[in-house]
Amino acid sequence: MPKKTVLDENAEIYQPRKELTEKEKLMELTPKKRLAYLWEYYRIHALVSIGIVALIFYIIYNMVTPNIETKFYAAIINNTISDEVIQEVTADLSEYLQLNPETETINLNTNFYFNAAPDYTMSMKQALTTFVAAAEVDVIIAPESEFESYAKLGFFDKLSDQLPTDLYSLLTDYFYISQLQEDPEKSV
Repeated sequence: MPKKTVLDENAEIYQPRKELTEKEKLMELTPKKRLAYLWEYYRIHALVSIGIVALIFYIIYNMVTPNIETKFYAAIINNTISDEVIQEVTADLSEYLQLNPETETINLNTNFYFNAAPDYTMSMKQALTTFVAAAEVDVIIAPESEFESYAKLGFFDKLSDQLPTDLYSLLTDYFYISQLQEDPEKSV
């Protein structure tokens, strides 16, 4: 005995369903609905794939590009030297030290201005202190007052300890030797 129903025997619900493939389902949708469908079901796959591709490119980029090593770092405080002179000195020093420009560099940092606004000056002094603490700075070129304050704080090594005796004695006339007030024997 057939069930009593309001639907006709030819109603859509009673018709055999044809299973559609993913491609056929997508082709029946409007572009906006197609995009929403793809986002809903495939966003994690797409994001993971993009992440993997980005990681692969990052690894390849780091393997291919050379690590440039700073061979000489000079911090110049209250710079009054023109950019052309800085570039010329950098080029001459690179040539003198016979550096490979692809893997070795010289950094003459002229960004330390201590005659500016107090906040900026404090930031620059903190930056210089960080560079010195990280043993990045080889030479500090500074006005005499700044040199004295950094010498008193113990920023500098004794030149007699760092240079060979013959070079030290040859250049002694060109050095500015700071006398520390606490201990005059410790001169920088």
